[in-house]
Amino acid sequence: MDKDRSEQMAYFRYGIINPLLSQDSTKSLKNRMREQAGKIWTLPNGKLKTYSWMTIEQWYYDYRNKGFSALMNPVRKDKGNHRGIGQALGDEIDTLIRQYPTLKSSNIIAILDEKQLRVNGRPSDSTLYRYLRATRPSKQSPTKERRSFEAPYAGNLWQADIMYGPYVNVKQLNGSYRKQQTYLVAIIDDHSRLLCHAEFYLNQALSAYIDTLKKAVQKRGIPERIYCDNGQVFLSPQIKRIGAHIGTSVVHTAVRDASAKGKIERFFKSLRDAFLNPMMSINPPKSIEELNQRFWKWMEEYNNKFHSVIKSTPMQRWLRTSHKVRVLALDPFTDHTFLLETSRKVKKDGTFSLQGARFETSWGLAGKSVTLRYDPLDLTQIYVYHQKQFLGKANPLNRQVNFNLPRIKRTLHNES
Repeated sequence: MDKDRSEQMAYFRYGIINPLLSQDSTKSLKNRMREQAGKIWTLPNGKLKTYSWMTIEQWYYDYRNKGFSALMNPVRKDKGNHRGIGQALGDEIDTLIRQYPTLKSSNIIAILDEKQLRVNGRPSDSTLYRYLRATRPSKQSPTKERRSFEAPYAGNLWQADIMYGPYVNVKQLNGSYRKQQTYLVAIIDDHSRLLCHAEFYLNQALSAYIDTLKKAVQKRGIPERIYCDNGQVFLSPQIKRIGAHIGTSVVHTAVRDASAKGKIERFFKSLRDAFLNPMMSINPPKSIEELNQRFWKWMEEYNNKFHSVIKSTPMQRWLRTSHKVRVLALDPFTDHTFLLETSRKVKKDGTFSLQGARFETSWGLAGKSVTLRYDPLDLTQIYVYHQKQFLGKANPLNRQVNFNLPRIKRTLHNES
């Protein structure tokens, strides 16, 4: 737990100094530090705090000289503000309200039960109804101040979000077909409105967002910041790790303030009106593969269509300042940045378990904790690290092959 708290604070500090790492600014480093010192920051535990420019300077040079680990220090853990409604459940309710504002509270509760997001009927219906009454947007005029903003150049700020998509037929293991909900994971460039990448998935898990982020970076370079809400996927330590590795800070909206991401929310509305609704009414796709193929064709049209607000196409506007975008050259054989990371203790026989399956690594690691990086959709590629050193790939356990190893045969022969 101390390590988790220390990492949270390190990622927070990295988010403060990240703009200082850019070499594009015409302002001096000290002036940029003073600008950061003049801001009010929201700590991982939700509290507000300011820092002197000298403190920020210390973090900056610690990071430049010693790397990310120099930013780590134990801090207090955020205990949260909603005891009755957990983070995952609250995020799901907020998403349903945002996507279907006219949906009745009873229907929202029914959807939550269908997704099995309540355990043993907790929280109760009455708790959920009270939460829904307090959370639904008021029909009165908004009291929170809103100001339109725009990033100064391409790659300065991306906005990311997940939208509920249409149902499609999915083939089951027994050969039958069943309709399943799809989810669109989308990333848009704030300055140009260019859709960096978006894709429909059969879940809204962390792996779906990482896959979209990887493809967006491969196509459009490395963003300086990614702006997203407080959904469980976007708050994942895995995302913070990836951001710190490629040099991107993750910025979150205020809690329960999805409207702050106005550009991507507006894109979702355009997507429904211009693409999804007509397609589902006239010729629904027969599979998620067909859905994505049609969507990607429409996405290219969107990126090259005149946008009335920016007075050009998103692609044209992105190209004007694309020289500022940093490019990440990924080697698929050596770079494991966009893989999930977890830890396991190697058993005495040199094996470990992952997602219900057994794998084997070097017997010399028996009894030691190792770090694994892997694609949850492809467990044939599991990369093993120990003390930050890459040691190689793990293999699925094959007891029959091990039985025929010479050392096993010699042991059996001597014992007989």
